[in-house]
Amino acid sequence: MEYKDYYKILGVDKNASGDTIKKSYRKLARKYHPDVNPNNKTAESKFKELQEAYDVLKDKKKRREYDELGTNYSNFKNSGAGGSRSQGGYYQGYSGGGANFNFEDIFSDLFSRSEKKQGQMKGNDLIASIKISVIESVKGTERIIDINGERIKIKIPSGISDGGKIKISGKGSPGMNGGANGNLYITITILSDNILERKGNDIYINKKIKLTEAILGAKVEVSAIEGKFMLKIPPGTQNGTKFRIPKKGATDVSGKRRGDLIVTVQVDIPSNVSDKTKKIFTELSKEGF
Repeated sequence: MEYKDYYKILGVDKNASGDTIKKSYRKLARKYHPDVNPNNKTAESKFKELQEAYDVLKDKKKRREYDELGTNYSNFKNSGAGGSRSQGGYYQGYSGGGANFNFEDIFSDLFSRSEKKQGQMKGNDLIASIKISVIESVKGTERIIDINGERIKIKIPSGISDGGKIKISGKGSPGMNGGANGNLYITITILSDNILERKGNDIYINKKIKLTEAILGAKVEVSAIEGKFMLKIPPGTQNGTKFRIPKKGATDVSGKRRGDLIVTVQVDIPSNVSDKTKKIFTELSKEGF
């Protein structure tokens, strides 16, 4: 029988501890397990080889005999410690000593009991992200995305917040051996622009006004999400002044909570002024303005 380097098969050196051997076996066994690689003869052969190597190296007595006999170990095994096989063709252990291999222990973190009995595995969940505008977050919108070659229409509810998540059941990776598909989870990102910004349920908007409107006061038209309205600017309004309009912001997805609209005034300073205007401002400066 051909000599097999069990240490090489398990990817460890000859001085590896029992824990290191066990850890390496767990990792490789998950990778090559037949339930994970259905109808893959190469993976099945590799899995059998891994089990054979682990059955020897996990047992102190067998490992000592293997280390001492080297290339003669195969002859020794055939002379009195032959391996038995289960109905599925996988090594269960050697009659020369040691208990049968415990699949329940090794794969408990990979398969549930029902999955091991049925050979089913649920597909992986998938994660995607969608970027929307402030107005779209307030009013709701739709997007079509491509997942695994399938075009899926995503309905984004009105009031969804930045970082909000949408779950689409069964649109993740397909299951194995009849297992259920995974789910698709979509994270929403709300993009601010030069005019609109959303913080929680409050909507922030910038409004430019003239210098004369800031000094003398005025009523200016503001375009908000729900339409236009008139905002009163008191005389002497400073650049950066904020006006809060209650209940004019976004309503959350529950429809119960509504934020405010905050208008930030930006006084527009003209860059080109006439000589007449300059004279006026010169006189104003003399008065301390």
